[in-house]
Order: sequence, then structure tokens, then C-alpha cells
Amino acid sequence: MLPPRGWKYVGRVLIPGLTLGWFSAAVWAQPPVATAVPGPPPPMTTTPATVPGPPVGYSTPATYVPGPRPGPDRTVCEHVPPLGYRVVHGAGAALQDGMIGYPDLFYEPPLGAYVNTQFNMMRAKANPHRFTLYRTDFLKGSNQFSPVGATRLNLMASRLGGWQGPIVIEWSPDEPGMAEARRAAVLATFEKAGMPLGPDRVVVAPSPFPGALGADSGNYYNIMLNRDATAPQQYTYSPTSASGFGAGGGGGGGGAGPR
Repeated sequence: MLPPRGWKYVGRVLIPGLTLGWFSAAVWAQPPVATAVPGPPPPMTTTPATVPGPPVGYSTPATYVPGPRPGPDRTVCEHVPPLGYRVVHGAGAALQDGMIGYPDLFYEPPLGAYVNTQFNMMRAKANPHRFTLYRTDFLKGSNQFSPVGATRLNLMASRLGGWQGPIVIEWSPDEPGMAEARRAAVLATFEKAGMPLGPDRVVVAPSPFPGALGADSGNYYNIMLNRDATAPQQYTYSPTSASGFGAGGGGGGGGAGPR
């Protein structure tokens, strides 16, 4: 008696294979069928019209007379596919036309197209921030870059080839003329680095992210203090688990208890 895996092999592989082989042999073993195809009809006979003869001294050229056409008993042998082949071919064509479809007509974007679209959307939303120099990017009361501002300016210079928008310098209404001085410093820095920019490429404008109101700063500060004070009571220093994994041992022996 075959084991269970042997019966699975017989049922899934052997029987379908034998059936397919027998069907293919029966289909291709049928001989071609010769069918009699009637020939073309005999030529029609018409009575020529009476026309005046040629003038005296004119020689009539020879007239071409076609040969006789084959009679109606002409037999032509044409190959007709077997019945099984026609059934299988017709069923496959019907399935493709009604269910499977034609892959050449499918439109499927390449692999990663949706992910790249999402990344491009996030990059487009982040670009206004990436190409904005804020007040904190300059030293207070001057047009000199701070360490953070110099780093951000280097990143802007490396990304400027893929950005068609302007570089924004955050305005300073409380310090008249400071934003313009910082704008001139940015233009001079790019020109000194061998990347001259047009004067309309660097503009002065408000920050695209105004932030929160000053009246809410007190509430935010109190919330931060409350969270810092209650964190030790809510979260222990060492992670603990209620599943009991640390109390018992594994398969190799007893677990270590609390130290």
C-alpha cells in the first residue's frame, strides 16, 4: 500500500499527465480530411456585335484566345485540423477573449512607480523648507552664517540643480535692512564658490512655517514639565514583561531569577 505522499503524487501528477498524453495522441493521430472544392464555372459565351470591316489594305492583328478552364470535376486537397485540435483551440481563444485577456493590451506601471510617486510628493512638500534660510541660520544681528546655517547652505548648493524655485531668506521686520544684507551675503557666497545666481533667485519672504503663537508657549512649557515629572512613575528604567518569560527557564534548563 502506498504511503499518503505516494497517493498525492499519483493523484496530482501521474493521472493528469497520463490523461494529457492520451488526449494529445488522440488529437494528432487523426488523418487530414480531403474535401472536394468545386472549380470555377465555365466561361460565358456571348455573341459579338457586328462591326464594319477594316479598310482595304489593312491587315487584322492576331487575336489572343485563352485556353479552356478546368472543369467542375477539379478536386483540391486542403488540410483540415482534427476535431480535437479545433475544440481545444476554440476553447483557448474563447477563454482569452472573455476572461484572460490580451497581455499586449495591458497597462501596468513599472515596479516601484507608486513608491516613487509617494517619495516625490514628500520631497516636493519638503523643498520649501530645505531651501529656506531662517533667522537661526545667521548669527544674531549680523549677516554671518551660524554653524547650522553654513551646513544647510552647503546642502542647498548640492541640491540646487534639482530645484527651480527661489532660495528664501526669512524676513526680519524688527531689524530693518538685515534681511537684505543677509540676501547679499548669500549671493556673494555662491558667486565666490563658482555658482553665481541671478538676483531674482534669492528673495526675502516670511517663513513658510510660521510656527505656534507666543500665547501658547506657556501651556506647551507646562505640558513638557508635567510629562518630565510623571515619566519616572509611568515608565520604569528597566523594561519588564508580564508574560513570565523571565521567571522560567527555557528548554535547556532553569532560568535565572531576580538578582
